Parts: sequence; structure tokens; C-alpha cells
Amino acid sequence: MTMLNRLREETREIHEALESKNLAQKIIDHSINHEEYLLLLLQNFQAYRKTEKLLQKYLNFHPFLKAERIKKDLENLGVKNPDFFWDFPFECKDEIEALGIAYVVEGSAMGGMMIGKQIKYCGALHGLPEQYFYNASKENAKGWNKFQKEIRNRDFSEQETQLASQKAIETFRLFEAAFKIERSLSNQ
Repeated sequence: MTMLNRLREETREIHEALESKNLAQKIIDHSINHEEYLLLLLQNFQAYRKTEKLLQKYLNFHPFLKAERIKKDLENLGVKNPDFFWDFPFECKDEIEALGIAYVVEGSAMGGMMIGKQIKYCGALHGLPEQYFYNASKENAKGWNKFQKEIRNRDFSEQETQLASQKAIETFRLFEAAFKIERSLSNQ
């Protein structure tokens, strides 16, 4: 079994559970309000900022820009300080762990594109400026495509595959913790 298939298989349960437990689901059902949308962006920003800093250390096949896109969206929506400190212990020891993290980070582009298509149907979000994170642009899938190519062009040992899978699961847990962040945005 290839590493990519193993990552999919071993993270399926936590991935599906996480999709149903965050505010993005309210975009899918068109019930999200403006404050919830800002909070969702802020939660994502914290998780992507933490993971992308680690990825840049070990992987050079793609510039990791999701945190930057989210920060731009937040600033365009009037959030002046999305950089508050969120302390969640998470580290990356090597390239193999980085591949597990990248699976989650880059794989999220597909869901982000789908969510981006639904924003226009959310009444409370009408009139948003152009969104850079949640949008339907195929440009956002470039990192995922490069990641898949990188993984498919290499052979991995059973131990490497297991380590990457464990790190992918830890990364989903990091996002799960980020989706529990609550912060008043009224004083931003």
C-alpha cells in the first residue's frame, strides 16, 4: 500500500469527525453568521500558522501560504491582531513527520475550495470582500498536487509510513484543538 493510501486510510475516521465538528459545516448548510465566520478564520489561522512554520523547515516542494491567505482575509474583515498567542504543543522532528503534517495541511485545499463555493449562499456573508483562503480557485490546489507528486515519486519504508500516519493524526488533533478556540472578536 502506498504512503498516500495509508495516510487516507489511517486518518479517515478523525478526518470525518473533524469535518462535522467545526464552524465550516455552517457554511455548507448556509447558517453561519459573520462573527462565526471570523472565528472560523481565526481558528484556522492559528493551526495553519503553527503547522506551516514547521513545514517550511523540512519541505521545500511548495511555499506554504494558507496562514498568509487567512491573515489577509482577517485583516480585510477588520481583525487587526490575528496573531495572538495560542499555546498548543506541537512539533516536527524530521522530513517524514513533515510529510504527515503536509498531508493534512495541503489536503485541506480540496475542502477549502468546496467551502469557498458555498460562501455565496450564506446570507450573513453577502458582501464579503474577495476571500483568499475559502475560495474556489484551482490555484489553491497546487500545493496538494505537488504534495501528491512528491509522495508518489518516492519509496517509503513501513516505519516511515507509520510515522507519517501518526503525525497526520496528531495534526488533525491540532486542528481539532484549534476549532475549540473561542475569542471575542468585538474588541479586535
